[in-house]
Amino acid sequence: MDRPRPVTEVPDVVGLGADDACDIVRRAGLIPVAPGGTELPMSGIVTAQRPVGAAGAVEGAEVVLWINPGKEATVGAGSTGPLETASPDL
Repeated sequence: MDRPRPVTEVPDVVGLGADDACDIVRRAGLIPVAPGGTELPMSGIVTAQRPVGAAGAVEGAEVVLWINPGKEATVGAGSTGPLETASPDL
């Protein structure tokens, strides 16, 4: 008889770079996948995931990652707030 697979905590990878997020999900014993079975890009930022971070999942389960293929986030950047996009005179 097969033993039930252990349950692991799903890491919260929203806001991380795609490559780092996939590595973290794999280290948790889970499988990162793209929605709809498309190939996961290895650059860009994770904007959403399912199941959400801190949820429980059976080891070997899939974690769907939605990735914005825009510019990669810089780890450790010293941003203290949102970027200004408009002139203060407007």
